[in-house]
Formats: sequence, structure tokens, C-alpha cells
Amino acid sequence: MPTLREARTRRLFSVRALAEAARVSPTTINLVETGRRLPHFGTMRKIAQALDLEPGEIAEFAGGHPPSGGGKSGRVE
Repeated sequence: MPTLREARTRRLFSVRALAEAARVSPTTINLVETGRRLPHFGTMRKIAQALDLEPGEIAEFAGGHPPSGGGKSGRVE
């Protein structure tokens, strides 16, 4: 199962190009690729769709999404 970075580079996307295709910020892509943030499930779907994959086919997204709780979650839009 490829990581987000592997899936992105296999499709010859730069961080900026993937962000534009998924309609998210380049910062979001960078934070996910570096393991600093887990995006909301809707954002996972947009990124995966831009890569022609299902969210579960990307290593960082394979575990699904943790339940929402109060306080700082470390998620990005």
C-alpha cells in the first residue's frame, strides 16, 4: 500500500498540483505526508479521488478516521 507521497509521485504530481486537483491547500498535503496531521475524512476523500484511489488505498488513510472528540485533534481541513 503506497504512502501519500508515493501515490503522488507515481502520478507525477507535485505537492501544489495535487493540492489544486484535490482543492485543498499545499500545506495540508505537506502535513499529511510528513505525518504531522491527519485530515478530516472528507479531505481524505478529495485527495484520494484526485489520485484515482480510494482513501483506504493510501497508507496514511487506511486506518479510517478516528472518532471526533473535543479539544485539539491535530486534524487539518
